[in-house]
Amino acid sequence: MSMKNENNIETKINQALNSIEGIESAEVKPYFYTRLQAKMENQMAPSYGKFSILANLKLSLAMLAVFFVFNLTSIVFLSGSQNTDSTATSALDEFSEEYFSNPNVYDYLNDY
Repeated sequence: MSMKNENNIETKINQALNSIEGIESAEVKPYFYTRLQAKMENQMAPSYGKFSILANLKLSLAMLAVFFVFNLTSIVFLSGSQNTDSTATSALDEFSEEYFSNPNVYDYLNDY
């Protein structure tokens, strides 16, 4: 590096260090740290209001209602699918007869 760059860097370092010398500590109001500590403890502690049990009860009842609705719809769909079971079986039988008929029948090979 050149001598000019070194002098420039050194002057900037000295300016930065001199600017720090004028800094004073901040003044706080009396009992600031006590109030700050109390505020932090209040934020960390769980808040229990007068009606917090009701809030939990509402959430539990809502979850229970969703659970019952889900179960009822499952029962309705499962009972409805038992009636169509015979139709699905007959459709499967028709499909298997059409495409997988008697394995001894090879007439379709003679057409070529």
